Amino acid sequence: MQDDLYTEKAMLTRIADGDEHAFTQFFRAISPWMGHVVRKVVKQEDAVHEVLQEFFIKLWLHRDKLPAVEQLNAYLKRMALNECFTWLNRQALLQQRQADIRNAGLTTTNDTEANLSYRETQRIIATAVSALPTQRRQIFEMSRQEGLNATEIANKLKLSPSYVRNTISAALQYIREQLKLAGKL
Repeated sequence: MQDDLYTEKAMLTRIADGDEHAFTQFFRAISPWMGHVVRKVVKQEDAVHEVLQEFFIKLWLHRDKLPAVEQLNAYLKRMALNECFTWLNRQALLQQRQADIRNAGLTTTNDTEANLSYRETQRIIATAVSALPTQRRQIFEMSRQEGLNATEIANKLKLSPSYVRNTISAALQYIREQLKLAGKL
């Protein structure tokens, strides 16, 4: 049992130091368990993948905290549940907005306003995407417009998949910030 604890701490230290191979091993080891935890809460397979992606991105971005974690399973489960609740909140907000739009759509004026708002949102997103650094924009467009996953993009551009995931996350964060500044979020 002591050997397992030592091995676990050594792996977490390697991950904290940026060892992508160690992170890949860790990812493969905990993915089934994390998938089970997330699936119990979100209950939609597409959503499970989305939540897991966000979970692992945040885990990688905050990897420096891993060696100090005393109860790793509890820490990981809490992170996963937090991601689930974030996703559920976003879904509830989206459903509320869709209901608001449907209710507002009863008049032509509201339809016009919704169309204008949609066009404005699309313009803000397009402006934000065009303002991204060249490589970040390329990776984001390959992900969103061509529908490629991180591994496919990484192979095409000869980059690491984790770099691609981090870049997509950073691009999305920037776009969200621009939408918030414009009052759209």
